[in-house]
Amino acid sequence: MLETARQQFDVFAKLGNAQTNAPLRAQLKAKLARETPTPEALAMQLNLARRSGDLAATRSAIVELARLNGETGDFSEKAIVPFGLENPTGQKLAPLIVIDDFLQPDQMNALHRHACDTEDEFRKANTNSQSPAYDPDKRETLVNWHFTEMRDHFEEFIEQNLAEFQCILGLPAFVKERMELKMTCHIDGGFFRVHADNHEPITEAGRAITWLYYFGEQTPRYTGGELFLLDTELATGVRSTVWFTKVEPKPNRLVAFPSWFYHAVGPTQVECGEFGAGRFAISSHIRKPADGLGWSTEW
Repeated sequence: MLETARQQFDVFAKLGNAQTNAPLRAQLKAKLARETPTPEALAMQLNLARRSGDLAATRSAIVELARLNGETGDFSEKAIVPFGLENPTGQKLAPLIVIDDFLQPDQMNALHRHACDTEDEFRKANTNSQSPAYDPDKRETLVNWHFTEMRDHFEEFIEQNLAEFQCILGLPAFVKERMELKMTCHIDGGFFRVHADNHEPITEAGRAITWLYYFGEQTPRYTGGELFLLDTELATGVRSTVWFTKVEPKPNRLVAFPSWFYHAVGPTQVECGEFGAGRFAISSHIRKPADGLGWSTEW
């Protein structure tokens, strides 16, 4: 891992430390209880919650902030972060879908067994599709493009729910060109430094929605491996180094977000060193063709 990446992950770890943020959040909560809430105070409450990985509090803070601004605060239960929000420095928050308990427990267990049974089919992942080469300074991920367990289930789910995902994420109803689908595993030392899955203009062909389904042992033996979604200015590609939404990779959790937003996967620790104890995910990108739809950067 490059030193620059290590330093950035150290920043994420410090700013996203729930124990460190707890006293700040408690003080702010007490202040909001005593005084009339202001947009600035509620925005700080929101940002402390999402940096801490408290998704329930993140959603609640967004609803409270919306109502203070005269809006209903009503949005899909699947949305943790709706589209159109900005941080204090004007960068956009990545719209975020989270679905917990996505599969039945026996289905997730079967998927995990399949991953363990096909360990010898996993390979070290390339850095990206434009630079198809293994680079341990940028990424340490094991990948299996040919998994079979539950594959049809995931493909059918996306077909049935793509329109809803597009609506929640603030995207126009683009035609799905194809979907990349692979199984990944982060064992001890696994990570993926800050990157975006699409650097092309939004009207061009490319990845549009990134989604992941986390699975593995019911009680994980790994630590780390969090997803960090960075606030991003889409027009310039500038991303924040201090404002982000942290998502814990809880088994049986599905997450989705627009592919243009910068993100990273924090270092994973697996002390026992066993492959089956790693941080597993089904990782996918929904691709779209070039089009003339009404794309905007409101999100």
